[in-house]
Amino acid sequence: MRLPLLETTGNPLHGTAFTASVDARYGTTTGISARDRAITIRALVDPTTQPADLARPGHVFPLRARPGGTLERRGHTEAAVDLMQIAGLELGAIICEVLDSDGEAARGETLEEMANSWQIGMITVEDIVRYRQQHCVSKVSEVALPLLDTTFQLHHYREFDTGRDYLALVLGDLDEDTPPPLLRLHSACATGDIFGSQRCDCQAQLHIALRAIIAEGRGMLLYLPQEGRGIGLSGKLQAYRLQEQGYDTVEANERLGYPVDARTYTSAVEILHTLGITAARVMTNNPAKLSALQEGGITIERVPLETIPTAENITYLHTKRQHFGHMFFSLPTLNTAVKKEGMNDDLALYTTAHE
Repeated sequence: MRLPLLETTGNPLHGTAFTASVDARYGTTTGISARDRAITIRALVDPTTQPADLARPGHVFPLRARPGGTLERRGHTEAAVDLMQIAGLELGAIICEVLDSDGEAARGETLEEMANSWQIGMITVEDIVRYRQQHCVSKVSEVALPLLDTTFQLHHYREFDTGRDYLALVLGDLDEDTPPPLLRLHSACATGDIFGSQRCDCQAQLHIALRAIIAEGRGMLLYLPQEGRGIGLSGKLQAYRLQEQGYDTVEANERLGYPVDARTYTSAVEILHTLGITAARVMTNNPAKLSALQEGGITIERVPLETIPTAENITYLHTKRQHFGHMFFSLPTLNTAVKKEGMNDDLALYTTAHE
């Protein structure tokens, strides 16, 4: 629909995502009547509607639900879309505030009386959250995985909605109260993790995290199906083409029409709860991961996860700091000569940073 979000103030995690208001361009008059608004609403939820079919500003205010639904944000917007998904319908809904006789937003007893009077069901956002939590991921299998001179337990989970696979590598007893175990949430990166691409620092971070867990004899690495910050391998490779033309990773995503970061961590949080993780020392530089874990009820302590920059990924690392607020212990300026370093140097820097 190409509807821009309105500017907001305060904490964006708790705000409702309003877009520009619209009217249906065809079949309406002023747009203000109940009939005109109904036509506009039908146009908004019609998958064949094009941006040119809508006029703005208008009298209907579209909202954007968070990708993770009520498990990411406990709002009416997300609750409405979750209900549509649970029912197997199109992911669009209309929500309306109910007012009491004084013109104030109706609450509790007033809503119950209305539901009883009209003989309609009534549920809460928390009801939907509980349902989603019970139907988000399921455990498929668990096997022993020999790795780097030790043996991890590999837990395989699968999302109900998407069929995507999550892998949790667990070492040692995570039930001990103190200290909290090391934890790494690692987004899948085929080009980096498998082939060792120098465009990113993914493989180095993966290896450092595993070696840190092995050194302690206890911890978990959760491998997430989030290739290319959630846009998939194909999208990431398209973005690489644009990066070769001078765009950074954020600009490339935006030019292709992708979100700059499409990742959510609701399934990851559920898996952690399933495995009894209530507190962890999280190996990350990404504040979004820390916020997601805290929102999910996990007590966290950040452990920096640094790698040696290379000539190929220094711009990428600066982009992560500039656009996503990544917290780096040390990062050379873009005009500083850097060289490729091996795994041992990465681990040495990690060790030095934590002495």
